[in-house]
Amino acid sequence: MTSAKAPGAIPHAYTLKRHIARHAHRFWCPIDVAGALAAPIYVFPDQVRFDGDDVERLSVRNLAGQLKLPHDHVIFEVAEQLHRGGCLAAYTRATEAGVQSFLFRFDATRKAWTDVLVHTSFRPDGVAEATGHPEFREPDHHLPYFEAATSIVWRALGLLSADTPFGEHTVSRLRRTPLAKLGVRGWTYRVADIQPAMIAAALVRRGGTHASPRWHIRRGHWRQLGDGRRVFVRECQVGDASCGGVVKDYQVQFGEAA
Repeated sequence: MTSAKAPGAIPHAYTLKRHIARHAHRFWCPIDVAGALAAPIYVFPDQVRFDGDDVERLSVRNLAGQLKLPHDHVIFEVAEQLHRGGCLAAYTRATEAGVQSFLFRFDATRKAWTDVLVHTSFRPDGVAEATGHPEFREPDHHLPYFEAATSIVWRALGLLSADTPFGEHTVSRLRRTPLAKLGVRGWTYRVADIQPAMIAAALVRRGGTHASPRWHIRRGHWRQLGDGRRVFVRECQVGDASCGGVVKDYQVQFGEAA
């Protein structure tokens, strides 16, 4: 691991662990509390780079076959560019059936974590089945979270597969004490330094370029524009279908209140 600039405060994911320890019994879907409290934390502080087209192409190249996590349990945290101090976090774990992920959001204004927004099951055949919070009803409300729930996991694993540098940092003993009383563990966290040159090299090694990528179906997804607007990009084919490739999609449904 290489050194990256240390963040000014410990990751929000540590307070997410505290939130899970205190309130998991009230969540609308069950969650592995012990696994979440011990899960290693990976932080992606640059949302613009994380959401880049090159990272998307990298994640698509990495989708064939069953997803491989860096640990059996892991939390991926992505800072929100438009909401300073806010973030999205996905507690993700390996299961016999594939991979499960639970999406949460930290609201910087309220200084509070949400309930589980989306529970996603990533199957070995490449399909992600997303179940939204029972209160989700309008597409404008739930679709961005469905997209975030899948893309955070796919993009994070794509960056990990490209040997992205991560700086290792340790939580001070003073800050550990109140969290440790609730069973929180794992005091070393990793902060990503996303480097376009390393992503480009990884794409070349795996075949395809920006001009002629390996054929795939690009999923319909929400895109954050520079002026703050969100637009929905329709599903489309990219590259030459005769070259072969993998097709990924996700299914969505609404959850039921506990």
